[in-house]
Amino acid sequence: MNTYERMCRDLEKLKTQGRFLYPSAGTPIEADPQAKLTFAVWGDPQIAAWSPLRAARLYSACEDIARMSRPLDALILAGDLTDNGQAAEFKMLQALLCSHASGFQNLLCVSGNHDVRLRSFFRQRRIFAEFVEGIPGGIAGNRRVYYHKAVLCGYTFLLLGTDRSTFEEAYISSAQLQWLDAQLAQTARDSVVFVVNHQTLKNTNGLPDTWLGKGDWRGTVGRQSDALRAVIEKYRNVFLITGHLHYGASASSFEDCGTFKSLSAPTIGVVNHGQTDAPTQGYVVQVYDDHIRLRARVFGEGRYLPDDLPGADITVAL
Repeated sequence: MNTYERMCRDLEKLKTQGRFLYPSAGTPIEADPQAKLTFAVWGDPQIAAWSPLRAARLYSACEDIARMSRPLDALILAGDLTDNGQAAEFKMLQALLCSHASGFQNLLCVSGNHDVRLRSFFRQRRIFAEFVEGIPGGIAGNRRVYYHKAVLCGYTFLLLGTDRSTFEEAYISSAQLQWLDAQLAQTARDSVVFVVNHQTLKNTNGLPDTWLGKGDWRGTVGRQSDALRAVIEKYRNVFLITGHLHYGASASSFEDCGTFKSLSAPTIGVVNHGQTDAPTQGYVVQVYDDHIRLRARVFGEGRYLPDDLPGADITVAL
């Protein structure tokens, strides 16, 4: 029995043992017809060959979006799709998303450090592209680099990724920074542009406290953090989306950084840190002409977090 077959067997065991969490149908996700764009953001599925529970959590979250009356315009996975970058882990994630593809029209993914570390960079880039391409609506970009552009409902998404294998941080090359600068110069003047990267910028979204307080650089992009920020903050309509911190919805989840905004998505697959520590958290994002609404949701349970909790219901003026 190969690794993927064993993962499927272990997941089926959880089903037969009644250990699957099925989301409540009481508070479904409703896509507001007045919104120009509706998408969900999930951080860090971290599907693991050794942990069927993570696959079960993702299955439950997928059930939530599949029950919508009309599909999301997009589902965004903000990196660390797998725990160890194994082909079987990507295959399991692909199977779970394919079985619930009715819940989204487009899929956007960025890679995380767990997806690339300790493995051949170019092999992982190919596996990542094949994973995304194998899902209905998946937009993978090209196979040479992780960074690429997508346009959905008239809104631009710029997806970033490391340019070499790293353990925890990312390496954002000068070529990628120049590409990002050129793309933002073309698009950020007229409308909000969403930039998606796995790791968070230094000293944003509650860092270093949201990374257990372990140093200014821990939990961040790393050595290129200041250079990446210097590009992003040149433009006033940038909305940065990241994962990596495994921190539940809180006052630190969204930060107005002046010229740009930053959203740190909780993990969908691993237990979150912080006061709101439930797994399967993420955000439902609705974009209007003059504002963006962000609502924190426990997808695996089919419920929004109470509006009075910090970071649960945020309105951002455009």
